[in-house]
Amino acid sequence: GSGPRINGWIQSDVMPTAQSKQILQVRLFSGTEWLRVAITALLSLFVQRLWQRLLQKRQQIADVRNWVDSVDLENVQACLLTTVNLKTCGRIEKRTVMTSRLSKIFTNSYIRDMVLQAAAKTTEEDPFVCRHLPMEDRWNVLVASLNHLSSLFGPYHLFSNQISSYESSWYVFTLVGARTRGAGRFFVTPQHPLKKDVGAMRVRLVLISEREIRQICSGDISTEDGETFSERHSARWNLMRRFAELFEKQLLRVTTQPRGTFDVRSVSWGNNLCGTVKASPKTSLVQDEPMQHDPDINNFLRIHVPVPLLRETTVMGMEDVVLYE
Repeated sequence: GSGPRINGWIQSDVMPTAQSKQILQVRLFSGTEWLRVAITALLSLFVQRLWQRLLQKRQQIADVRNWVDSVDLENVQACLLTTVNLKTCGRIEKRTVMTSRLSKIFTNSYIRDMVLQAAAKTTEEDPFVCRHLPMEDRWNVLVASLNHLSSLFGPYHLFSNQISSYESSWYVFTLVGARTRGAGRFFVTPQHPLKKDVGAMRVRLVLISEREIRQICSGDISTEDGETFSERHSARWNLMRRFAELFEKQLLRVTTQPRGTFDVRSVSWGNNLCGTVKASPKTSLVQDEPMQHDPDINNFLRIHVPVPLLRETTVMGMEDVVLYE
């Protein structure tokens, strides 16, 4: 070989200068690239943190504005309205049944936005959300609400399926979007009224006993002198009266009897215990107004609640509403 021998081995020639420069350039390039990656990562992290802070600040501003304006569109309140104290003191009692996140009841963002848009169109004179929804979407919106309401009474249904010590109670419910602005809020006594006496703007699930709704339709429940405890209770009463009008109109569509010849307090929904807007095929009743163009149709559903009793009854299974036995 051409190279010198060291201990019997041939020593290699010195590495060419061009190859040495190439290796050095690769090392320099690698170091520069790592520095560029590190700087880019730091900048990305900084921009991400800055964006998160901006979003948090924006959310804080929105939360403050919503608190000041009494707006809560992220939660749904289910409440019971009752006339139990209407005759004695002019009060329409309201009892909260549950509260839940709007996104939990309506998991589909498209439907959730549709409900919020419909709620924004409601007024105190026209507070029903479903009136502003497409007819083909009302059923699914109401059923989604029904599922959450019915789950509150799940143990009652299991109980009534095994033991006959219960009473069938029927309620009607709907979605309401308008806030009440009537005065009447105070701390314990009227001597301490709220400075900002306005209801919260939120989507509500309003439940009313079907027995009471029927009695409002018949005139058995009314305000004799037209006065209520406060403007706030007057707004609740107007809501119940408007609900009763929708109830009677839908009930009229399924009965086989012409208007004015049946007792709204006891007429049945028929075999479809949850109600339907279609009359029985056996009836000769002619529907003059097209159902799909009537905004007063399909605005509510019925819900059955088997209330446990201390005494045993003779009937097991779901019963329709029983009035004036």
